Amino acid sequence: MEAIKKKILLVRHGTTEYNESDRLQGRIDNPLSGKGRGEVERLAARLKNEPIDAIFSSPLKRALETAAIINRGRGRPLTVVSEFSEIDLGDWEGLIYSRVREQFPDIHQRWISDADFPVPGGESFSAVCARTLIGLEKILQNGQQNILITGHASVNRAILGNLLQLSPAQARLFRTGNAALSQLLLMENSRRRWTLVDFWNCTSHLEAAI
Repeated sequence: MEAIKKKILLVRHGTTEYNESDRLQGRIDNPLSGKGRGEVERLAARLKNEPIDAIFSSPLKRALETAAIINRGRGRPLTVVSEFSEIDLGDWEGLIYSRVREQFPDIHQRWISDADFPVPGGESFSAVCARTLIGLEKILQNGQQNILITGHASVNRAILGNLLQLSPAQARLFRTGNAALSQLLLMENSRRRWTLVDFWNCTSHLEAAI
């Protein structure tokens, strides 16, 4: 008989001013914009009746603020996981993404096609997957059944890839929108354990407000 061992609610932080202006953010520690706070308020309303035993977050302000809004009125334990910090985009951080593609077409093409290739001065997506796995293994050892993680585009893809045992190149293909919600179920029976993707990158809570 199969059973759900853990449920993971995986959230990407709400929009920041850098997201709105198409700037590469990486480790730059920006807070949510007004738009982003509104997005997360709507997400929190969606999750109002959802059981959450513990919350884990990237140390960056935009993810912590997202977690705090969702946790408002709940008072659940909120743990910072350093391994869930966003990808280090090195020399490209703060630059407008469309200009990066125009000015560095060869490097950009190599970066998006090779998960092992880092941005100049930064890190590769494969490196993100490796460090994210360390943080993921830590939080999965606790006894909480219903957990919520607030992270980033690259980190959330890496979490998904680690749980599904995908290669970094495969994990990188999944879309993750701002304030999007995904639900992953860690299943087990007498023979094995596996992860089921209940849904991914859901933003219906945002669309309903348009």
